[in-house]
Amino acid sequence: MKIAIIGAGPAGLACALECEKLGIIADVFERDREVGWVWPQVVVYLSFFERRLGDVHSHLKETYGIYVKPLAEFRHLVMRSPHAETKIDGKLGYFWERGKGASSLENQLLAELKQTPVHYNRPADYKELARKYDYVVVATGKDTTPKELDVWEDCGRVVMLGGVAMGSFDPTTSVVYANTDYAGSGYARLTPINETQALVGLYCIGKKPDEADSLFGRFVEMEGLAHLEFLYKITPAAFSTGRVRKARIGNVLLAGRAAGLVERFMGTGLSYAIASGVMAARAMIRDMDYDELLRPMWDHLENLSSFRQYFETMNNDGYDKLIGTLGNPIVQGAIYHTGLNFADIIGGILKGVYH
Repeated sequence: MKIAIIGAGPAGLACALECEKLGIIADVFERDREVGWVWPQVVVYLSFFERRLGDVHSHLKETYGIYVKPLAEFRHLVMRSPHAETKIDGKLGYFWERGKGASSLENQLLAELKQTPVHYNRPADYKELARKYDYVVVATGKDTTPKELDVWEDCGRVVMLGGVAMGSFDPTTSVVYANTDYAGSGYARLTPINETQALVGLYCIGKKPDEADSLFGRFVEMEGLAHLEFLYKITPAAFSTGRVRKARIGNVLLAGRAAGLVERFMGTGLSYAIASGVMAARAMIRDMDYDELLRPMWDHLENLSSFRQYFETMNNDGYDKLIGTLGNPIVQGAIYHTGLNFADIIGGILKGVYH
């Protein structure tokens, strides 16, 4: 069996690893000269969203055979709105490093490959490969291919601007900011890389791309971050959000973001990308129904994404009230320190309201 994988990100590398375990050596095509995003990133994984899975670290290892060491445990979450602040403590999740660093998640996965060739500096055309290989897995992190295959449903765009800042930070604490003045119905976040560096990002919804610089400046000033020394700032292209009608089209399988596996509330998708890569390998080699394997994740992501529609109705007064409520010890205990799957319960209710 001949398998081609386009993209050496989390989904593509996880797919290649599972193919190896099942006795097939795939060809991985990567357009860059090495794995990892050009800019460093720290992915925040909040266990509250995945209560149904238990500890995600153990889940990835036990269910998919994937072990990736996190950058740090996520133990403190600070949420701020114009006139409210709440801090939540506990075992809240993990931080994972993305990018080209030696300990990045991509390089950890790459190091696990034993025989699989990764062809660098090789942009690949899925249509051409589909004629040469039995299967092609598209794990490019883009919506281009699902749009060409007419399976993509667009759900909006996020304008982003971020940078790496120098300062003094707690490596276990992330701060989330909600303020319509600079983020629209989006948010801003400060996430530590280590004790002296942090990623500061603004994720605007309902704002124009040409406003990004001024909005970021407003965010930094309003939230008292002007003292930070920014090593550099990056403005990626606007990030499209969406879902797909199906993830297998003929002998082409979509994985990760190309399969719509990014929730539209906070924009997370790492664990889903890894899972989809493994599932793609199993579907091809064991002749399983790939879309049915992905369906529970799609349903879960729609529940989480329903929170986004609720937030789009809120103003700053609403954010103040919500964050004040989340500071109530009883509410915190119920949401963050019990085994109840509030994300799917509440998300399912909201999905019924907004659909």
